[in-house]
Order: sequence, then C-alpha cells, then structure tokens
Amino acid sequence: MKEATSGYNAINGSGLSGSLPTRRLHMLENINTDSVVAGIDMGGTNVRIMIADLAGEVRAYVKVEADLLPKQRTDAAPLVEQMLEALAQAECRAEDVAFVAAGIAGFDDEADRAWAERLTAGFGLACPSRAVNDAVIAHRGALAGGSGILVASGTGSILLAHTERGQWLRNYDFGHYAASGARFLGYETVYDALAGRETPGDAALVRDMLRFFRASDLRELAESASRGFGLSRERRDRLFGLFAPVVTRHAEAGSPIAVRVCDEALRQIGVGSDLLAAFFGGPDIPVSQTGSVAGSAYMLGGLQDMICSQPGRRFRWTAPRLTPAAGAILIAYESLGLSYGDSMADALENSPHSRL
Repeated sequence: MKEATSGYNAINGSGLSGSLPTRRLHMLENINTDSVVAGIDMGGTNVRIMIADLAGEVRAYVKVEADLLPKQRTDAAPLVEQMLEALAQAECRAEDVAFVAAGIAGFDDEADRAWAERLTAGFGLACPSRAVNDAVIAHRGALAGGSGILVASGTGSILLAHTERGQWLRNYDFGHYAASGARFLGYETVYDALAGRETPGDAALVRDMLRFFRASDLRELAESASRGFGLSRERRDRLFGLFAPVVTRHAEAGSPIAVRVCDEALRQIGVGSDLLAAFFGGPDIPVSQTGSVAGSAYMLGGLQDMICSQPGRRFRWTAPRLTPAAGAILIAYESLGLSYGDSMADALENSPHSRL
C-alpha cells in the first residue's frame, strides 16, 4: 500500500537512500531461500523481536522487559544480545536478515530521527532498515495494513489514522493529546483521593492505593506526594504507570474516582477520534486499539460503547488482528516490495506470538 507523504516523517522514514524502485531492486537481488526479516517492537515497557521467513512463518520471538525508555538507551550491548538470541532461535545467521523494521516509542518527529536510526542499528544487523514510531507498527498489525484509526494507550498515548487515500495523521498534528497513558490514570486517581474527593464507594480503591504506595493513610501519602515521592520524574512516571492496572480494575468494579478518571480519558480519546474522522471518506471507519490501558476491560468496553456506539459517529470497532511485532514484519515485507495482500497476514496469524 502506497503511503502518502505527510508532515509526520516518523511514519514514512526509512533510513535508506535512492529511489524506491532502485532500493527494492538492490535488496531483492540479495534475497535467497534462507532470507528472513526482523520486526522490532521497542516500546516503553518491553523490547520484542520477531523473525519470520519470506513465506510468513514466524521463526523466532524474543521478549525482554525494558528498564529504560528507548531515547535513554546508550548501551547497545543488550540489544545485540537480544538479537543474537532471536537469530539462534530462528536458526539463521545475521547475514540472512534481508530487512529490519523497528517501531520505536518516542520517535515522534524529524528531530528524533538520528537517535532512532542509531538505536535500530544498535541491534547489530548490517541489512537495510526502517525506523518508525511504535504506533505505526501497532496500526499495521491491528488493522493488517488497512485504513482506520488506532487508539494506542499504554506507557504513552497517541491516536494514529491512515485514511483511504493513504494519508497518515495523528491527533498530535492538531495539537491534541489524549491523556490516557498509564501514568496519567495513576496521577489523576491519586490526586483525586488526596484532594478529599473519595466517597465510601472508593474505600477498596483507597485501600489498594495505600498498599501500593506503602503508606499507612492518605495523610502520609500526601506528605510523600508533597516531596515528589522522593523520586526523579522518570522513576515517578514509571511508578504511577504501574499503578494504572489498579485504577482500571477498580473502575470495572465501580469506584467513583476510578470511573471518573477513566471516563475522562475515554472522552479525550473520543475528541481525538472525531478530529481524525473528518479526513475519512467512508461511512464506517475501522477503529482498533493497542496498549495495556486501552486493552483493559473497562477501557476496552468504553472504547466500544462510548467511542463506536454513540449516535452521529461513524466508527466500526475492529478487534486488533496482529501484534505490533507482526505489524513490523508486514512493514519489512512492504519495504522489500513483497506485499501479498492478506495472504501474509494470514500466514503470520498461524503463530501465537502474532495474535493478540
């Protein structure tokens, strides 16, 4: 599928020079029966590597928990080690990899290109590569390369649209941000409780909150909060992100604070979705999701009910078809000129690591 050029170069960037036909011809000349492609999903929580052959058979899948955001990484040794593990699992050599596509959290605009491409090269492969934002590979996987809107809410948050005309758009392009990332849910829930807005219906939530933050009561938690919890901003954000599953679980149980926080996040997602919808021509716009927050029971139900079912909206809920790592594999195939329509997605679906 041809991609229209947009201001969002983290979608269209490749790190390759020369015309597209010339590049593809050169790459195809080096392909043989042993060739494979690698897809990398480098989010804010985990790094996942998938290796597949050119028939769509997944040969390897390696997942390692991340202790740093991608932009903060300076040591490539752990990345090389993870890639070597994937190559050993796939029973192939580094020179068998014909292309690597990497989705990298934090690769948001052209200013991020240098470090994102340096990070992609840090996996130790000498083949051509393409670095994009991690929401792009999630979109490719969830909607199997088709048009639609992806709601990504996990460590961070973004709404990404690919229109029928091939145009890519983000809610960021409108200056809009849906504060639905994990840390935002954690912060707002704690702030509401510390501001005295809890009711008897929030008793279980407050109990689990105090247990999570190791405080004896809300006063002690407030004292800790007034000192920034004694953490750097990065560590504090990570801590509050880890609290998000507690929030979504209590929203499902009916805690007024948790429901209010999650519903506000859903409202903001709805605004972003409506902004993007104006650029679609069709009557039914596919909407899918990725990320730990968007995939939680309460938020998933809200996406289906509040976003897709409200009168006047023209969205059609679509369950995500493939994982982001499998979406990166699809991008690698496309970059080589090996797009076979749905057949490649069908083949990838045979692997449990490609299915959500």
